[in-house]
Amino acid sequence: MDFLPHDLLEAIARQVGTPCYVYDQGRIAQNYARLAKALAPSAEVGRVCYSVKANSNLSVLRLMRNLGTGFDVVSGGELRRALLAGAATDSIVFAGVGKRDDELVAALDAGVGWINVESAQELRVLSDLAAARGVVQRVALRINPGIDPHTHRYLATGKRASKFGIETEESLRLVAHRADYPGISIEGIHIHIGSMVSDAGPYAEAMRVALAVVAQYRMLGATITTLNLGGGFGVAYQPDQAEAPIEAIASNILPLARKADLRLLFEPGRAIVADAGALLTRVLYTKTNGNVRYVVVDAAMNDLIRPALYGAAHQVSLVSSVSDVLEVSGVSLVSGVSVVGPVCESGDVLAEGVMLPEPRRGDLLVIHHAGAYGMSMASNYNTRPRAAEVLVADGKWQVIRRRESIEDLVAHEVEC
Repeated sequence: MDFLPHDLLEAIARQVGTPCYVYDQGRIAQNYARLAKALAPSAEVGRVCYSVKANSNLSVLRLMRNLGTGFDVVSGGELRRALLAGAATDSIVFAGVGKRDDELVAALDAGVGWINVESAQELRVLSDLAAARGVVQRVALRINPGIDPHTHRYLATGKRASKFGIETEESLRLVAHRADYPGISIEGIHIHIGSMVSDAGPYAEAMRVALAVVAQYRMLGATITTLNLGGGFGVAYQPDQAEAPIEAIASNILPLARKADLRLLFEPGRAIVADAGALLTRVLYTKTNGNVRYVVVDAAMNDLIRPALYGAAHQVSLVSSVSDVLEVSGVSLVSGVSVVGPVCESGDVLAEGVMLPEPRRGDLLVIHHAGAYGMSMASNYNTRPRAAEVLVADGKWQVIRRRESIEDLVAHEVEC
């Protein structure tokens, strides 16, 4: 659970207020370096394209650009963010099951490197839009490999019945009739089996399926140069969880890609930013109901929805003088604490079964591993302004997104 020094977090919380997201630039760079070294040791072998949806703050995106990543975007808004961050347009992969016409037009006009196509109708629409502009867009067909990654059902995306992708048989028909789509060039396939996958096995199986499909595409005369294996690498949110064995995954698939003369693309997000971020929150009240010890804090499910949405379990620790004394004097712990927020929903539970020193009003808590799918999934439910965001680099910090105000929330309504 090591993160940033407690005195630094206290200083940020005092000056910026809570709830507040804090990101460690050094940890982000370290995580990216590990992934790039294992999965994309050279430009000829592959490239890491950061998944913007994990954390889309512009300062984070600019950092990723400076580190050398490409970008995986899934909406016109994320495309715009990547461009504002200075991304090279040919480094952008545009994915997503339901791209609107205007989003496809924006991608074409920007000259993105790849568009991952997820249905026959999308291929037709994209081809027509591209042909009308006199361009030929490079695409990868996203196929469903029929692999169960053994993760939360909302995180499994590669099963045959998933809303994502195209069944292999249909993709073969599209490749066979690719001349009917003059605005596109099918040069790759895309497979994403799901998120929070912490075993090398599903990736090896996805690679086996992908190579078989590539061979069939090539037999049909298509020039397939690239395999996009997505991301989904698991992160250890709890001590008993395992993170994805990145080096083992790489050792399984890179030799096969080289043998098949394929360049690899990867689209990790969580594995780069999850443990590099935390949510700071203050204790408002404590109480006991029905033998459950509740700690009511000023952060809520609108700030961090993962626990309510996925049943995700984040570790929580106390930043205070009590925490320091605990390490040397064995201060008694309160077990089974439920950390809950102010939102009027029974599901507004940020953590259950937490073991903490006796919390007090005003204490500062840290919710760990909140750098991915925290702020990017935040909402204004209950008319709650979204939190501030802070980036720490070399012991110094700066606000990279100011806290919203009520005026911000009603600005689009007052003139109606």
